[in-house]
Amino acid sequence: MRRPKLSKLIVSSLLATSLLALSPIAANAEWKEDSTGWWFTEGNSSYATGWRLIDRNWYYFYSDGYMAHDTSIDGYYLNSSGAWTDSASAVIGREILKNVSVQNPTFYMQCSSSDVNINNLGNVIKGQIEQLKLSNPYEMYNVSDYQLNMSTNGSGIINIKVACNYKMSAEMAADLDAKVKSIIASIAPNTMSDSEKELAIHNWIVNNTQYDQSYSIYDPYNTLIKHTGVCEGYALLAQKMFTVAGIKSTVVEGTSDGQAHAWNLVYINSKWRHVDCTWDDPVSSVDVLRYDYYNLTDQQISADHSWNTSNYPSTN
Repeated sequence: MRRPKLSKLIVSSLLATSLLALSPIAANAEWKEDSTGWWFTEGNSSYATGWRLIDRNWYYFYSDGYMAHDTSIDGYYLNSSGAWTDSASAVIGREILKNVSVQNPTFYMQCSSSDVNINNLGNVIKGQIEQLKLSNPYEMYNVSDYQLNMSTNGSGIINIKVACNYKMSAEMAADLDAKVKSIIASIAPNTMSDSEKELAIHNWIVNNTQYDQSYSIYDPYNTLIKHTGVCEGYALLAQKMFTVAGIKSTVVEGTSDGQAHAWNLVYINSKWRHVDCTWDDPVSSVDVLRYDYYNLTDQQISADHSWNTSNYPSTN
C-alpha cells in the first residue's frame, strides 16, 4: 500500500511551538500500517510522535504512534491522508492572526522556498494582512505598522521575522475588554433582544463620543476612555461592543464625501444592515442623537458611501 502524502508546507511560530526541534529521520525509517492505522518507524523499535516532517509533508502522530487524519491539531486541518492541506498563504495568514491577536511585537515564521518565492513573499504577507482586515478587523486594525525581515540559508527554508507596532497594547486591550463588558451588562443585558441591544449600543456610542477633529485617535480604547475618536475608532468600538453583546458585526472600509471612512455592518434579524455611528453623531452638534445611518441597506447607504461590495456581506 502507498504511504499517505499530500501538502508541502508548514509555517509555525518559533515562539509558540517546538515543531522545528525535530530529530533527523533515519535512513531505514519507514511507513507501516495495521488494522488501527498508519505509523512511522524511526528505523529501530521506536516510532514517531508529535509533529514530523516526512518527505516534505507535515504529519502528526499521537502518543501511541498512530497518525492523525481527518481532524484538526493545533488549529491545522489534516486530511484523510494525514498531511496538512493548507496553502502557504493560508498558513502564513493564520500565524499572523495568532500573533497579532495577542499583540506579539516580534514573531518568527518559516516556509519552504518551493512553496513561496522569496521575491514575492512580501506581497503574499501583505495580501494576507489585507484579507485578515476583512475577516478579523478588530485584531488587524490594531496594527499601526509592521516590518519584515526575510532570509534563506540555501537549504530551501525561508526565515521570516515580523515586527509589529500596535495602536493598543495588550494591557490596553484587556482594560478595554473589561470596561466594555461592564458597559454592556448595564445597557444591553441578555434580557434584551438583539435589536434592543443594537439600538442601546448605537445610542451609547453616539451619546458618549465626539468626533476627534485633531484626527489622532484611531483605536477603540482611547475612543472609549477619552470619549473621542475618528470614524475608525467609532467603528472598532462599536464592533467590540456588538461582539460582547453577542451580535455579529464587521467593519467596512470605504469612502464617503471622497474621503476614507469606516463604519459597521451588523447582522440583525437574520439580515445584514449598515450602521454608521460616526455619521449619526454630527460634528457640528453636541448631544444630538439621530438615526439617518442606522440599519440601512446597501442601496440606501450607497447614496453617499462607497465600498468594495465584493469584500462584504450583501444586505439583500
